[in-house]
Amino acid sequence: MQIEKYIADKITSLCEKRDISKYRLSQLSGISQSSLGRIMAQENLPSLITLEKICIALGVTLSQFFQEGNSENLTEKQKEVLGIWNDLSTNEQETVMSMLRGLRK
Repeated sequence: MQIEKYIADKITSLCEKRDISKYRLSQLSGISQSSLGRIMAQENLPSLITLEKICIALGVTLSQFFQEGNSENLTEKQKEVLGIWNDLSTNEQETVMSMLRGLRK
């Protein structure tokens, strides 16, 4: 798969999972809508700095962005939690994190 297609598809997938529009991604990342549009249309390959801004806005690390289901070191329960987490919107993830922090105290 071409890297341009992979990046565009991954951004689209993460936006859908987190219920973030391309407009909102532009606001969160500080990247213009036209630049995001060129990335999504696979016309431009983002710089590492640009991709990192997108990842931060989507709540993932660069490593997680490029990770392809590589979870062989996780227990079954950890895999289940990760699967559920990845399907949550950003707001839902924030709620879960608040709950977890509350349990830790």
